[in-house]
Amino acid sequence: MKKIIILVITFLFIIPVSAVDYQYQYFNNEKNEERYLPFSDYIPRVRKYNMTHPQQVEDFYLLYGMPLYYNENDLRENIRLLKIALTVNFRHPTKALCRITTEQEYYKYRNLMFMRINVLIMRDYMRIASQYDKRDVYFYDVHYEEDLIKSFAIAEENYRAAIPYWEQALKYAKTASTVKLTTDLGSIESERYSFVTGEIDYRKIINGHLSRLEKKKSKLASFRKPAN
Repeated sequence: MKKIIILVITFLFIIPVSAVDYQYQYFNNEKNEERYLPFSDYIPRVRKYNMTHPQQVEDFYLLYGMPLYYNENDLRENIRLLKIALTVNFRHPTKALCRITTEQEYYKYRNLMFMRINVLIMRDYMRIASQYDKRDVYFYDVHYEEDLIKSFAIAEENYRAAIPYWEQALKYAKTASTVKLTTDLGSIESERYSFVTGEIDYRKIINGHLSRLEKKKSKLASFRKPAN
């Protein structure tokens, strides 16, 4: 038994034990620089910079996102980013979101992007309003009348906040339609056509929500029993 232990110890001293070198390249940039390269380095630095330091319209537009289970904070953040997008400059035509070859294309592209951004802001305001709206009111809702009145007021405020952005979107859609060519923004072009032809009219949709909201307020008040 002692001989076996001595042999094992001798073996360990003779043959050096080498540990696995995982090369933590994010913390050690000097070691094996040529061999090990972080995957993030394959992403163009311009693209990474635009995602972390948005400056142009397209940068803020690409930050827009809608989680599967969104809440009001998600919607407010989207609105904030898109409002900034309406105040900054566009990218150079070579870095646009579609192929641009002429000044006319670039002019239409800018109007389509502004149309799209205004539509997204409008829809997010309507989504916020829907969270405070109620499909119908019933006789037992009178017990929550005070809370419902506050909720309906917030819904109305957001429905009305959406209207100016629809008007701006329609204005940009009509301006873009004056350029008789089709860009590579296929879905946005289809949206523009449906706005200009009147196939989709969000003003009517919003007015419908406001009208039903007033009816629900009146219905709720009718359930209130007169004081004796």
